[in-house]
Amino acid sequence: MKWTILLLAVLLCITGCSIGKVASNSCEIIDDITEKEDCYVKLASSTLNPDYCEKINSPLTVDYCHEEIAVSSKDLSKCHAITSKYWLDVCYKEIAKATLNPSPCFALSAVSDKIECFDFIGQKENDYTICQEIPDVEKSDNCVKKVAYALNDSNVCLQMSSKLLASACQGNLAIRLKDKSLCSNISIVEIKEECIKQLS
Repeated sequence: MKWTILLLAVLLCITGCSIGKVASNSCEIIDDITEKEDCYVKLASSTLNPDYCEKINSPLTVDYCHEEIAVSSKDLSKCHAITSKYWLDVCYKEIAKATLNPSPCFALSAVSDKIECFDFIGQKENDYTICQEIPDVEKSDNCVKKVAYALNDSNVCLQMSSKLLASACQGNLAIRLKDKSLCSNISIVEIKEECIKQLS
């Protein structure tokens, strides 16, 4: 029995190695440079083997290759093999979104990328505290509002920076939930009165 298991393990290793070699050879026979490099990227991503990235000539495509491996494996440490700032940022952002971990969002260079990163995770996790990390007040408030609506929780509206938008958020939820008692917590008098009027 022991020898049977050992033999199967050896055969599986040989088969796996052979498949990788065959796939690698199929990339080598491609004449078009772009298609060949794309073949290596796909192979590296599917096998999580960075050796295939080293068969690529274009430095940016090499970085793209490492980014694909990192995202496929959801391993942030694999982003460190990337040299270009562009692909490093893509790597951080995509892993943050894939793992719903906001930590890599902080390392992003572009404000637009940070906004997208925190907004995506905040809404996916229904966590307004992640929304509050968005470096744009209007977009942060919009993210918080969507979390409040998703949770049907008017208290989340109070986490918005704008009192006007927070009051509108509370009023909309009160009407949606048909709960007149929620109107009393609205700080903007006009919105509170309209809320009470609509639910009377």
